[in-house]
Amino acid sequence: MKQTKCVWQFHDKNDALKEVFDYFRFCTNEMIRVSIQKNLTSRGAMHNEFYKNLRGDFFAKYIQSATSTAKARLKLYRTTKKKKLDAKIPYVKRNMITLDNQSFKIQNDTIRIPIKPYKYIFIKLHSYVIKQLVDTKVGSITITPEKLIISYSKEIIEIIPDNMVGIDRNLDNCTSFDTTGKFMVYNLEKTNQIKEKYKIVKSHFKRNDIRIRKKLYSKYGKKEKNRVHQLIHETSKKIVSQGMGVVMEDIKGIRKLYRKGNGQGKKYRGKMNTWSFYELQRQIQYKALWAGLPVQYVKANGTSSKCSKCGSKLVPEENRMMTCNICKTTVDRDINASRNILNRGMRFVPHAVQSEAMKQFKDAEQIVPSYFGGFK
Repeated sequence: MKQTKCVWQFHDKNDALKEVFDYFRFCTNEMIRVSIQKNLTSRGAMHNEFYKNLRGDFFAKYIQSATSTAKARLKLYRTTKKKKLDAKIPYVKRNMITLDNQSFKIQNDTIRIPIKPYKYIFIKLHSYVIKQLVDTKVGSITITPEKLIISYSKEIIEIIPDNMVGIDRNLDNCTSFDTTGKFMVYNLEKTNQIKEKYKIVKSHFKRNDIRIRKKLYSKYGKKEKNRVHQLIHETSKKIVSQGMGVVMEDIKGIRKLYRKGNGQGKKYRGKMNTWSFYELQRQIQYKALWAGLPVQYVKANGTSSKCSKCGSKLVPEENRMMTCNICKTTVDRDINASRNILNRGMRFVPHAVQSEAMKQFKDAEQIVPSYFGGFK
């Protein structure tokens, strides 16, 4: 099983790359514009149309990379236009370039990047980056005015774990429940405090110049993002380090629930719409797959409102506690949800009534022992 990751570092070659950035951006936007006019859909047709016209003094592989970038933007645009007729034509504004692994060379802890024929720039790679690239296959690189991003991959041996863990993601915490009966609650309140702090800081900006205000917002936005992502990295690392298969909810359309006019307050909508639920999912997924652990997704409907023992409707109590009037169980809302997620991922509900188990999970007893080493 092949898995891909990225590693990045800062660089100071922005001035040397300025002309390349401008050339790459021009090529990409020109390809998008003409491809829409002539209805070009394949990468080969785009390459044949533009290679001779856009081929200049720069390294020829930039034309191929710009074609791939334009093709990806056009594909997204055409998909969006089917649902939204007034979708805007894509236009690349940011400075960036991409190159495949045949265009650059890494030697003696230094990467050599071509600009023009027989003209290169050299970037010293950090020791951490070199360590990550050992025993891997280096893929493409992406360069921005500040960062050098290197993708790499390797063959991973898939592991069949003895245990699985269900993950319930919430605004203030992440709760896990595994097949050994152990649960963990990871506190993420600090991420919301960081977001609220930077929101207050940015609300005090009074500059009339929109360019300066945009730079300030970008500066503090990056600081906020880095601090929040670091906390999420710590949590996702703890979850994956247990060496268990992961089951998570497939959360879709949650942003539509907190739009203006839905009856919620402005402050509540702002808090829910800045919830980093997908970032936590992304980090858990790529770390688990890199470790060879399976990742499953289940439907999110009813995981918090149904009893994980008997499947009945729960009655909410104080302090996020839930009570079942059928089996008389009182349980924390998040622990109950993580247990339901785990049960759905394993396709087996150990404590459900027989009729419900047979109806929802046919032949579950034959599936579970063979895959999880006899767990019941």
